Amino acid sequence: MLRAGLLLPLLALRGTYAKREAEPSSSSSSSSSSSSSSSSPPDPICDASAFSHPKLDGIKILSISATTQENHEVPSMGVLPGQKDLNFCEVNIHMTHTGTDDDVLVRLWLPTKRDEWNGRLQATGGGGFSTSMSFGMVAGAVKQGYAGVTTDGGHDETSWLSLDWVLNPNRTINWNLWQNYASKSLPEQVLVGKSIVEQYYGEKPHHTYWNGCSGGGRQGYLMAQKYPELLDGIMAAAPALDLVSLAMGAFWPQLVMKERNEYISNCEFSFFRNKVLEACDMIDGFKDGVIIDPDECQFDARDLIGEEFECDGQKQKVTPSMAETVRSIATGPTAPWGKSLWYGIDHGTDHSMIANISISADDIRSQNPMPVSGEFIKTLIFRNPKYDLSSIKESDYWPLWVHALTEFGRSILTDDPDLRALRDAGTKLLSWHGINDELIPYQATVDYRQRVEREMGGANEVDKFYRLFLAPGVGHCAFGNGPVPSDPLGALVDWVEKDEAPEAIDAETYNEKGELVTRQLCAWPGKPKYMGISDPKRASSWSCVGGTERPELEYEAEFKDRASEILGGIQDRIAGLGMKLSIG
Repeated sequence: MLRAGLLLPLLALRGTYAKREAEPSSSSSSSSSSSSSSSSPPDPICDASAFSHPKLDGIKILSISATTQENHEVPSMGVLPGQKDLNFCEVNIHMTHTGTDDDVLVRLWLPTKRDEWNGRLQATGGGGFSTSMSFGMVAGAVKQGYAGVTTDGGHDETSWLSLDWVLNPNRTINWNLWQNYASKSLPEQVLVGKSIVEQYYGEKPHHTYWNGCSGGGRQGYLMAQKYPELLDGIMAAAPALDLVSLAMGAFWPQLVMKERNEYISNCEFSFFRNKVLEACDMIDGFKDGVIIDPDECQFDARDLIGEEFECDGQKQKVTPSMAETVRSIATGPTAPWGKSLWYGIDHGTDHSMIANISISADDIRSQNPMPVSGEFIKTLIFRNPKYDLSSIKESDYWPLWVHALTEFGRSILTDDPDLRALRDAGTKLLSWHGINDELIPYQATVDYRQRVEREMGGANEVDKFYRLFLAPGVGHCAFGNGPVPSDPLGALVDWVEKDEAPEAIDAETYNEKGELVTRQLCAWPGKPKYMGISDPKRASSWSCVGGTERPELEYEAEFKDRASEILGGIQDRIAGLGMKLSIG
């Protein structure tokens, strides 16, 4: 299978930053206690004159400005909560690369007072075709006491779905801006951030972290592969490891429906999805609208041919053409000789983003490609933002894919399994991915992790510096029916600063009744298993099974011992009656 990934929307990043206030490290707490016993240094000065130009090879600083922001408010973005009463110094650095005419903005939000800073720097990632300018992310960082840094990569980021900036007036690619977006601006973001933080507070950040999902996850993996020495920890969720294959693969459902003239509505897809849940929801022993392991779900859309259902008040039947179309979309695209190119839309995953269609007032159905996919094909491949995607035939598909990989693959691929530099730098990479991610298939991240294991000496060796957690039922960066990681960045901080490697990470959601559901997501390849007793809405009722050789991952024996105590020795009493009690 061709490896792939994407730079997708920053739609929802609830799980990418810690909900708790990040605890200061021992070094910062000791320094604060010693400073309080003597005279504390004055609070920093938020004025452009207080900053000298950061020195980076091949970079010319154009300007620096600084403004104090008091009681600043950032509205909610997707499921990123809004933030109020933020007090910080905003520093804007405009710079250009030697020999180019670009104007790259690096922006920092620095907690105004020294005692409001936790001593850390957080570099925030982007999404879609945005390099990094997410105010929701940097606001969350400041709220937790971090100094936050972001960048625009030198292009307008008013819309993360637009690629207008990558075309020159003569419709050639602006390769400098593309390289800024793909990789070049990311280490510069961190280096400039460190310089400004040190100048503002009079000391270097004691730890520096990356935090991102989707496109920001891809950026985190790029930093892990190429610049790990600049960071202490990297939180990279739902990483877009290969924009080319993902963008092309995401167009597959649109092509299949057009070629078959079988345009399936979201309502019709929902019927199939509900049937999948009926068949496979109980695989884990508990009905909650979540399929723990899609690989164990044996479902064939053709088995539903002839079944009746209702959409928009109209009765319908599953036709052979409809079932074959759903099956082809689930299988994913293949090369002319049958080789799988990319992943299909997995069992139980929402189709409305990638397989969406347009329906006119008179019920005429047509293609409606996922924006990142459509923009990629129109602007990057055809150099024409107004290109008619409906003109693409199945015979065009593979040649276009090869062309895209040839022209853009080397610059945007972020799937090098050689992480020796990360290991040797002592930097930690924590990653999580929703199993029902409707935009970036989780299998691409699992495939990457497996290749790293083959390259780097096996699962146990890789676990020392890179851990992956899968979130059943969770969509792209959040959403879905499954519990979403509540504090992955906090888990990373504990791993980096306290040497507490996470065997599982906390996750939570609210069910349809408004009840809190908690779960611990297992370190891959472990899978959650309901133990058959106690409240299934509580994390303590689940265990992680099927992991690596790490003994800490196998919770089942411990759970049985604890269950025996809780139930007052009921296991022993049942055994005395010649009966068996199975927990699991």
